[in-house]
Amino acid sequence: MRARLIYSKRGGACFVPHIALAQIFSRSASRAGLKLIMTQGFSPRAKISFAPELPAGVVALAEVVDMYFDENLCDNVIQRMNAALPEGFCISNVIFPAEDSPSLGKLCTHAEYLVRSAALSNIQQHFNNPSIIKSNFVGDWFRFIIKDPAQNPIGSFIKPLIKDNLIDGWHCINIVRVAIGSYDSVLDMVKMS
Repeated sequence: MRARLIYSKRGGACFVPHIALAQIFSRSASRAGLKLIMTQGFSPRAKISFAPELPAGVVALAEVVDMYFDENLCDNVIQRMNAALPEGFCISNVIFPAEDSPSLGKLCTHAEYLVRSAALSNIQQHFNNPSIIKSNFVGDWFRFIIKDPAQNPIGSFIKPLIKDNLIDGWHCINIVRVAIGSYDSVLDMVKMS
């Protein structure tokens, strides 16, 4: 059974690198008493698939992971996983996709970000990229939606700011990935279907 978990990474959890997430989620499932399907081969691992990665230090409000369980899940999977996950991780929803549902790589076509910096008024013009389909201010945050986040990671927008001396480094900017999935133009938001 495949379960698509929508989770957040806040506080210190935002500094957990993408490469460590599979181990964190598989160990948490084990602590929660849930049995995962393992891959075949010389070095079996839990069958888990994540949305396109985020750099360490970026807060995430609605990330996505597909986990393949060797059992039918009960209604309290969210509570069981949340009790077993490290501090800063929180599952907010679970979806059970159809057997023939596309992979996360195919479903994650857009990502929505919020960016804030003391130099934001100077850097807004640098977010003039063909992969950005929408941008606007929300209070003192700059909101933008990009297409194809696997090919257009957030670093490709931040590194030129550092190179052009508009900010000193990643520590001078706050970044939040609000959601990853597909863009709904009617609701003007990115969401996982």
